[in-house]
Amino acid sequence: MRFRNLAINLGAIAIFAAIALSLQFPKLNQRLSGQTLEETRKGVIEEEARLKVIRQLPSRGFGFNNMIANFTFLQFLQYFGDDISRNKFQTGYSLSPRYFENIIERDPRFLSSYLYMSASVSMFAGAPRDAINIYEKGLRSLNPDIQPTAYTAWRYKATDHLLFLGDAKGARESYLKAAEWADRVSSTAKTFEDPKLAADLSRQSAKWLEKERDLTKAQVGAWSLVLQNAVDKKTVQIIAQEVDKLGMKIDIQNDRLVIVPKNSSK
Repeated sequence: MRFRNLAINLGAIAIFAAIALSLQFPKLNQRLSGQTLEETRKGVIEEEARLKVIRQLPSRGFGFNNMIANFTFLQFLQYFGDDISRNKFQTGYSLSPRYFENIIERDPRFLSSYLYMSASVSMFAGAPRDAINIYEKGLRSLNPDIQPTAYTAWRYKATDHLLFLGDAKGARESYLKAAEWADRVSSTAKTFEDPKLAADLSRQSAKWLEKERDLTKAQVGAWSLVLQNAVDKKTVQIIAQEVDKLGMKIDIQNDRLVIVPKNSSK
């Protein structure tokens, strides 16, 4: 039982780490190497304004909602890949939820975007509750009979519930929905993984969560990943508030921010 506990926790954390690394590859910021702090801050303000304009467009998007979602996703990739702005000038990833609110609202069937959202919003922006809210809106428009891999969105949602919010009930419900949807996938459907295996793993996770579990270690591990990628004060403050609820605090060790028990001494 302890081994299964550890395997599930480490497996979920490993998924987030892999996603985070994959998001780092597009170095779209090379052309921005000469930018200044003032220009960067101005750019963030302008981008936030653009996202607000997109959000205020008519719900039908003049018939171009898919195109709007695709354009917003490309803008997100540029925003996320701009390491100079995010890291050197410490503007952080606070706009990530705003991008995905627009993307999922305009095209909830854009399944690939859920994968990016899970890491960028929950991990980098430190806003797992925002991610959960966006998932819930998008999942209303998904249909496993039309989108065979739609069950993956439930699995991403379950991971956010489990690791970042410590919500065993929410995670269990999401895992069960993932299993239910995966079971409905036709044997002739083309998928990147075996839906039957995904269904079995989801049910196993749900079964494990039936009993009361101490998810503290899993949460601390998840928030530690967020902290490693935090580059702005706002995200660090959010992390500090969340780990405080877990009896932990943020400390500086070897010139790095780390999460330690509140009663620990340097």
